[in-house]
Amino acid sequence: MFLDAMPDGFRYPQAEDEQDQRLLARVQRKGWHHLSVPGGDGEPGYTFTLGHFLHHDHPEIIVVGLKEQLASRLLDSVAVGLTGLGHKRVPFRRYGDIADGLEVVFLPVDFRHYNDWLGFANWFYAELPAPYPVLQMVWPDPNGVFPWEPGYDRRFQRAQPLLGAPPQSPVLQ
Repeated sequence: MFLDAMPDGFRYPQAEDEQDQRLLARVQRKGWHHLSVPGGDGEPGYTFTLGHFLHHDHPEIIVVGLKEQLASRLLDSVAVGLTGLGHKRVPFRRYGDIADGLEVVFLPVDFRHYNDWLGFANWFYAELPAPYPVLQMVWPDPNGVFPWEPGYDRRFQRAQPLLGAPPQSPVLQ
């Protein structure tokens, strides 16, 4: 069982079915888990983590618009860096160490998006006295341009809506 310190007020939720039991057991044993939500009706799919805030005092991570397998690999890479190496990710900074040949930037997710995008995490963290933090892992277009930069390929806007405010100044390297 994973025994890092937990935030004040946290209690594991009561499992409602076997899937909940497996998920909760994995977070307790491994320290984190990720869930994927398929897209549909023109909406992108997405994948997000549970357990980073609970066990590492680090925001949960959501990635939108990537295939489940790629999103899972990216989130696994972040988790290995966080849990094994203590690499905490901060907003508004470019990271090139998560996947070969791909830079990403993390943006704080605005609380108004939690209900639409993070329902299961809301259930998981329901006992906390304050909202848990979440960062969106934002990926660039095929030319390496991010959504807030000039020259971004707007065909990718629908696949990756920004769930928080874009950087107001150039992103740190």
